[in-house]
Amino acid sequence: MQIIQKFIIISLFFLFSQNCFGGPSEPEAPEVLPMEEEISTDVLLQTLESGSNFDKGQAAIQLGNRGVSKAIPLLRQLLSDKDPGLRAGAAIALGDLKDKVSSPKIANLMWSDTENPKDVYLDALTRMQDPSVANRIYPLLDSENPTLRLQTVDTLVQIGATTVGSQILALATKNKDREKDKTYAMALGKLKVSPAETYLLNLTKVQDETPTLAASYLALGRIKAKNANDVLIQALTLPYDKGKENASLALIEIGNPNVIPKVFSVLNVENQESKLYATDVLCSIPSKEAGKLAFGILNSNETKNWGYAAKIIGRQKYKDGKNRLEELLLKPNTPERDHFAEALGWIGDPSSVPILRKVLLSGEKEGPYGSAWALGVMGAKEAVPDLILALDKGDTKLMSYALEALGSIADPSSLPKLKSLLAERPKMAPQILSTVALLRTEEARLVLEEATRSKNAEVYRPAMEEVAKRKDKKSIPLLLDLANGEDAEKRKLSYYALTSITGQKFRTAKEWNHWVKSNP
Repeated sequence: MQIIQKFIIISLFFLFSQNCFGGPSEPEAPEVLPMEEEISTDVLLQTLESGSNFDKGQAAIQLGNRGVSKAIPLLRQLLSDKDPGLRAGAAIALGDLKDKVSSPKIANLMWSDTENPKDVYLDALTRMQDPSVANRIYPLLDSENPTLRLQTVDTLVQIGATTVGSQILALATKNKDREKDKTYAMALGKLKVSPAETYLLNLTKVQDETPTLAASYLALGRIKAKNANDVLIQALTLPYDKGKENASLALIEIGNPNVIPKVFSVLNVENQESKLYATDVLCSIPSKEAGKLAFGILNSNETKNWGYAAKIIGRQKYKDGKNRLEELLLKPNTPERDHFAEALGWIGDPSSVPILRKVLLSGEKEGPYGSAWALGVMGAKEAVPDLILALDKGDTKLMSYALEALGSIADPSSLPKLKSLLAERPKMAPQILSTVALLRTEEARLVLEEATRSKNAEVYRPAMEEVAKRKDKKSIPLLLDLANGEDAEKRKLSYYALTSITGQKFRTAKEWNHWVKSNP
């Protein structure tokens, strides 16, 4: 138990070191290292050579994460260490460093090391991205541990293990466990093993509404099965929701336009989920026939299907339907009006802009959201004043759509309003600042930089993220100030932002200061 606990601690340290802009701050995470200042790479290398076993394990994970190739010789030695925690940490680090020389040793440890769980070494091999050891990995698909089986699928996909497709299919055809069939279906589909079509079709004959059935539908799409269309269309009408979803994805991936008429018939069923998934298929497979059939619905009394038809016409860019869409959008009693506005956005005819602007500010319950989205997609600069007015409507949902549209249009005239809105609505800082970041002006950069100085974490965290994404070297002086400041979290965030802008990887203010002085 102590061995596993030790590895968990090391893993938590690794995850903690990774936490920069990928998600919310986690103040309760284990404080393995002081947040104020991370340990320098030189110190970590020294620790790896002469520190305690626990410190060596932490140093190994960090050095691998930082891509320090100097650590490889010592890490290779640690694969043979008596301490299982060190073997595990070294394997993960070597995986991060892509040291393919170590792949066979790690693959052997996965089977021979009884003190560490197999998933540790599987994780290391996933990071390694070395397909040459696939033959040592795929037998784990037959494990009795369902979590390990799923991780094995992920590893095989991540390393691109296409050479073992026939071996996996051979294992699958011998399998008698329905639960394991799910694993095999996932592996065969994700690795695109096309000879698996017959096996997968046989799995769909058992209508047990299980994850195995859903996985089989999805896999048929991934291998672009030639004989699966009727099975997948039928699945759209069955009670199993996950099966319907995966069948629709499979039909889209296969992309055969010949299925359009049969899929259209699904719109006549009563089940809303079936209609939604059928609509997704009809929107996604390029087809003039789909647009024509949908236009027919808009000119019929099938009002319950108008929203679906509008979506199909828009996604298929069926221009003959534009006038009818505009006509129905202007009528307050038209059901699902947002779909009509969005459809006009997809078609993209500038003549629709006046109607969309009118609906945007109509104050009605349906239509304004889709209109805001459509104006953004169309890049309608003339609608910027209307979108700014929409920000004052007090409707958070409409504000979000308007902000997204302003970001798509990226007109600098919206900046003053965005700046004042940030002061009024700090909780919406992520949406507001992402819009500001899309304005490629000096004034926009200064607004982002000013936001990083906020004392409100809801403001400065997304601001730092946007500064990092922007990659503007003019922000380096600001980030250096923050790196040398008193706020511990801002220091840490500034290191990651500096890395994003410069490509350099340092973890202390001292290292950053030295680098900047050496590279004026």
